[in-house]
Amino acid sequence: MLPLLLVLMLATEGDVERGRELFRSCSGCHVNGRAPKLDSLFGKVTLRNGNRVSEENVREIVAEGFNGMPSFRYSFRPAEMDDLVAYLRTLKGRPAASAKSPGEGYFQAWCARCHAAAEFPEKLKEGSVKVVEEGHGGAPALSEWLDEGARGVLFGYLRGGN
Repeated sequence: MLPLLLVLMLATEGDVERGRELFRSCSGCHVNGRAPKLDSLFGKVTLRNGNRVSEENVREIVAEGFNGMPSFRYSFRPAEMDDLVAYLRTLKGRPAASAKSPGEGYFQAWCARCHAAAEFPEKLKEGSVKVVEEGHGGAPALSEWLDEGARGVLFGYLRGGN
């Protein structure tokens, strides 16, 4: 009985490589900028729908869709959903490897796509912190994606610190 239980537990964890293959159908939107990048999905605090990041809540968004994303309830079998979530878990957000500091890593992960670091020390004033916190120019509200400590490190870096 115990070996069967162990096999069932391992079977629900998902196969990362199969999940990577399944993600190809998602990458048309989630890699080319039409939808949020998922390279740090499980490193975020909340999802775009306001729910905390958890496997259950990620599965719900995939199954039900949200904010223009269609439902994929009938596109993935339960085992395939396990595989997809297993793959998404490998994409945890972390500072970029080339970063010299955690603040620079957050900048590279969240801001560098549209901004150069040199433009911030002059522009980053208290009013602009609120804009960044609440989202701007199509960028997500960092208050929904990074915890307070990570945002503090990022803002310190943008003000000219590390």
